[in-house]
Amino acid sequence: MDYNLKRKRLDAYTKEQILVELEKAAKQFNYIEFGWREFNQIADISASSIKKHFGSWKKGLDALQNYLQQKGLNLSPRPHAPNQIYSDKDLFDELERIWKLRGQRPSRNEWEISEPMISYQCYKQRFGGWINACEKFIEYKMGRDILADDFILPERESTKNTSESKSNYNRENSRNIPLSIRLKVLNRDNFRCVFCGKSPATDIGTHLHLDHVKPFSKGGKSTIDNLQTLCEECNLGKGDNENIGQNCT
Repeated sequence: MDYNLKRKRLDAYTKEQILVELEKAAKQFNYIEFGWREFNQIADISASSIKKHFGSWKKGLDALQNYLQQKGLNLSPRPHAPNQIYSDKDLFDELERIWKLRGQRPSRNEWEISEPMISYQCYKQRFGGWINACEKFIEYKMGRDILADDFILPERESTKNTSESKSNYNRENSRNIPLSIRLKVLNRDNFRCVFCGKSPATDIGTHLHLDHVKPFSKGGKSTIDNLQTLCEECNLGKGDNENIGQNCT
């Protein structure tokens, strides 16, 4: 007997076995290209075995295409790019399902281990980033945009020091909070009200606002450390009182 440290994988499949399994899936999908997640839902072997054997999922489908052509068959391309197959509602419905399953905004790792029907990359490509996708989902659930307003009327321009130069004006002195800052604040607060913990993803009817901890009307800046996520009820209850920081129940 030849003693060797190498072990034979018990879950290894031959090329023929893999191609037969891929052909079964192709029949299921009417000989239209399919993704590895779709394959995993119906196949007896995992897509990871195919990726390991051929080097990638695409190379596996290329091998399947050649295999089918030898039989006079053909694997047709999808009518749309993968990230365009799903409507925004499809994407938001799946995000809501997993958000509720995890009990919070899912991270990439939490998304992947939750066996999603739609890939993480699909959201990034559609919305320009994962956090952007989460913000759009929250706004979709609320039926409106997330407001950057602490319910205090801004000072009129005429009351400001007229000697202030426009060159000194910057984003910190504006209620119009840049998207990058909004996303950082929302992500930091996990898209929940920091007072009561409500989120539109899990609590129907919840509306979120970005609130100035030190009110804008009292000189508060639109900076990350002076912004917090509040639901509409907590924001109304807080008003321009910067010392309130308890649940608004």
